[in-house]
Amino acid sequence: MEDLTTDAKKGVVLSGMRPTGDLHIGHFEAVLRNWTRLQETHGCFYFVADWHAITTDTNTKQIKEHSIDMVKDWLAFGVDPKKSTVFVQSLVPAHAELSLALERIVNIGTLRRLPTFKGYLEHIAGDRSRYDKDKNKLSGEARLDAFANAEVSVGFLTYPVLQAADILLYDATDVPVGEDQLPHIELTREIARKFNSTYGEAFTIPEAMLDADIVMIRGRDGRKMSKSYGNHISPDHTEEEIYERVKSFVTDRKKLSDEGDPYECPVFDLHRAFNRDGEVEVARACRNATSKCYDCKTGELPDLIADSYSDYRTRKAEISDGFVLDVLREGNIKAREVTSEKMDQVRKFMLMDYLK
Repeated sequence: MEDLTTDAKKGVVLSGMRPTGDLHIGHFEAVLRNWTRLQETHGCFYFVADWHAITTDTNTKQIKEHSIDMVKDWLAFGVDPKKSTVFVQSLVPAHAELSLALERIVNIGTLRRLPTFKGYLEHIAGDRSRYDKDKNKLSGEARLDAFANAEVSVGFLTYPVLQAADILLYDATDVPVGEDQLPHIELTREIARKFNSTYGEAFTIPEAMLDADIVMIRGRDGRKMSKSYGNHISPDHTEEEIYERVKSFVTDRKKLSDEGDPYECPVFDLHRAFNRDGEVEVARACRNATSKCYDCKTGELPDLIADSYSDYRTRKAEISDGFVLDVLREGNIKAREVTSEKMDQVRKFMLMDYLK
């Protein structure tokens, strides 16, 4: 495999996905389409984030199947293992080792203040409120603390540190993320600066990469698109299934005479992603109430979605599980080579290579 971190590239990108089940069009349009573009300009490391996958759900019975299927999707959509290093997080031991080292320079308060941690606490507190009477006697921070102590694993508290290790091991210069992950990238930068000032200049300070062209596609109920909500569209759905799912999307306007706001409507997310030539006219018709929401959903939109994944479906049918495993094995070797050098440097700076 060619050296992907040479000066011929603009920088180094690190990104991963958790193997938690089938991908939907939100993953393809917000993540994979960006990955395929970046591999043309950057040295890219794309990984199966299996340690992250078992942060909140520790069931690993389907993790192999999910990992193979997910990487098959990547390859079918255009991620090229000749241009990008594709590997498995848990099979590159340096990820866990560096995370262990970095945990020593991060305090608990910093991790607990991250919006993702507090948001997760509020989520599980809401879910458990129906049956956990003892904790419901508490209020405010005390109530959230009670749920944290009883329900949250150490792994969930420290997963942003593992995320930092993922990034810093490869001297990533750019990390493509959504806005909700910006606090984690800032934490990674803080950790890198602290390590560099304490032990030595081991790490590149990464930058968050936000792409204005990326469309975040909401599900048909207006919430975040998710298989667990049943509000998703899959590239593997048939044309009929796509048509029925698009038809069931909620819309912003209650009556035909109502003027709408297209950016409040999840159907317009689909037009922005799949109908670039017509999105301006769709937005104008929505604001002026000159079109029916039903027509907006059932016109050419379902066909545009289905057609955009036709090449992907053809290629996916040609990719075997064995080919995916070979790609991952080769990528694991490359990732281990890169991270072994970095960990040698880390141990040297920390004066923990004293048996050499």
